[in-house]
Amino acid sequence: MLRSIIGMIVGYVALTLFFFATFACAYFVLGVERIFQPDSYEVSPLWWVFSAAISLVGSALAGYICAAISKSQRTCELFAGVILVILILFCIPKMRDRVPHSRAGEVSYMDAMRLTQMPTWMHVLNPGLAALGVLLGARMKKLPEG
Repeated sequence: MLRSIIGMIVGYVALTLFFFATFACAYFVLGVERIFQPDSYEVSPLWWVFSAAISLVGSALAGYICAAISKSQRTCELFAGVILVILILFCIPKMRDRVPHSRAGEVSYMDAMRLTQMPTWMHVLNPGLAALGVLLGARMKKLPEG
């Protein structure tokens, strides 16, 4: 039981750190003009693809870590459900906040994170994609069914 809890916690921490590091690096490498549509905080199609890929890769890493620590496929399935619920809860307020903001000049990383406008379909896609990634990552680690 403790091994399962630790596996989910370490997997979640790894997922969070991976997302933060990857998105921060992407922000600085791609730059504001390639991430956002002109003069707005609506994300570009490049960011749609990048975000989906990072969501899948990061959650697969978390699933693999959870599987390696917990040694239980069932724990990884529960972890995928937990990730699904957490991300749905995170996305609901973002879906409601559809106030458009104009973008002008330099944008700090924190402002970009706070003001980013993702399409509604991305908010629907990301939780499912992350849960799928956890399951795929867990399957990369050969485990017994129980």
